[in-house]
Amino acid sequence: MSSAPIASSASGKERLLAMLPAGGFYAVFFVVPMLCLLVLSFWRAKGFELIPDFTLDNYRKIFTSPLYRVLMLRTIGVAFVTTLIVVPVAFTLSYMMRFVFARRGQLILQIVLLSLFSGYLVRIYAWRTILGKQGLLNSTLQWLGLVDQPLEFLIYSNIAVVITLSGLLLPLAVLPLYSAMLNVSRDYLEASRDLGASWVYTLRTVLVPMALPGLRTAFAFAFLLSAGDFVTPALVGGSQSMLIGNIIADQFRGIGSNWPLGAAMAFVVVAIMLFAYLAAVNIIRWVTRW
Repeated sequence: MSSAPIASSASGKERLLAMLPAGGFYAVFFVVPMLCLLVLSFWRAKGFELIPDFTLDNYRKIFTSPLYRVLMLRTIGVAFVTTLIVVPVAFTLSYMMRFVFARRGQLILQIVLLSLFSGYLVRIYAWRTILGKQGLLNSTLQWLGLVDQPLEFLIYSNIAVVITLSGLLLPLAVLPLYSAMLNVSRDYLEASRDLGASWVYTLRTVLVPMALPGLRTAFAFAFLLSAGDFVTPALVGGSQSMLIGNIIADQFRGIGSNWPLGAAMAFVVVAIMLFAYLAAVNIIRWVTRW
């Protein structure tokens, strides 16, 4: 009679021991740095010196400055639009790889992932050459006679940032979605269609709920990474398309840097992005249950 609790306790200890390496890595390389950054956000900077203190001036400055509000809204807008492009495209591509071109799915996945073998900056500069005034896209449009002069909004604009981020993040979104769809049996889709359900109803009630873990991960990759990026806006966005990540980076480098203010900005961004992510996930879950 007492063997079951003992076995259960032993099993619990084994699971705890198995989690220790990952938990220790997570604590050392994420929790501790984030706690240090949180403490720093309440300090003050005077000249080039950090003054240990407990003040809310950094957070007050963020929420009362019109500049920071504009940058935050622009960051959320760019991240949201990028996500609306990346996730549906990745979902469609993953669906085709799994159910339409199933025999060549792995080959298509390898082709999609080829871009990850090049450096991050290399891919950004590649998009810069494509979208530039004398780039491939403008040259092709002029050669086809569709435009008389280069489209200037394709570079150094919010549109350029969204296009570049979409191209950079698409392979990362395909990975979890395709992995999730591998666990979806074709029989479920065929049974739904045989029962008279439309394709939209099957998508909403069968495919999306079963692929929801991959969908959440893809959304997180697209939304959080685009919201925190500062290299892409600097290289293809120009001075009029800076995001909050550029300002945070400036606070940790260069003349006039303010580490406590940068730390406070980072935590505000994390809080807002986490709230937006959880809201979007709940909306998706509500739509699939409705």
